[in-house]
Amino acid sequence: MDRLRGERQENYSMGAESIGNSMGGRDAGADDAIDGPVIFSCSKCRTILGDTFAYVASIPERNYFGLQAVPDSVVCSPKCKTSSERGEEGSTYYELSCGECHQQVGRKYLTTTREIDTIRGTFALDIQKVITYELGKCLGNKLASSDVPPPEFYTSVAFREDLGMVKNNVTAIAAKLQKLEQAIMRLPQANTSPRSAPPPGGRKRSSAHGLNPDIYHVDSPK
Repeated sequence: MDRLRGERQENYSMGAESIGNSMGGRDAGADDAIDGPVIFSCSKCRTILGDTFAYVASIPERNYFGLQAVPDSVVCSPKCKTSSERGEEGSTYYELSCGECHQQVGRKYLTTTREIDTIRGTFALDIQKVITYELGKCLGNKLASSDVPPPEFYTSVAFREDLGMVKNNVTAIAAKLQKLEQAIMRLPQANTSPRSAPPPGGRKRSSAHGLNPDIYHVDSPK
């Protein structure tokens, strides 16, 4: 579990750093480095287009970063196009646009050259067509100076890994409960038929003397 958490944090940090470098050449050690989740919005109408929890990879030199999932506000064109741009000649892609203002905000590459293969199949947003907002930025240095440990930011991939582990545990518990129920059903049933008890002050005569065992004899008072 600790190993998975470390991988999640490393993956998220790499995404935040790459996007930060794409936006303005920020140094990872600078005071204005990105430390929290980032929300991407359309630069024209401010519609939310995604966030860094779905971050996959980025290509700063081409101003693209790939997300593995986007909300319904991102519309994918049904027409496939072929690029003639330098460095990606022959690559095929679908245009991505904002569902509100219809501004083109990126591409979804179907085939790519080796230089941009890391964003193939992802929703590659153009960093010049989006604006960003870092969650928790308004707190300034308050979070850094507090004794509260920093939160762990999950990526969607890490979330599915945790969800898979929970599902496996629940399935294992359900199988054990089923075996336990089957074992209980195989146990011999206890005799629950009611027994006749003699009345107070009486005793049942033995059938060894040829008497009816269902007749009770009551001792007379002395």
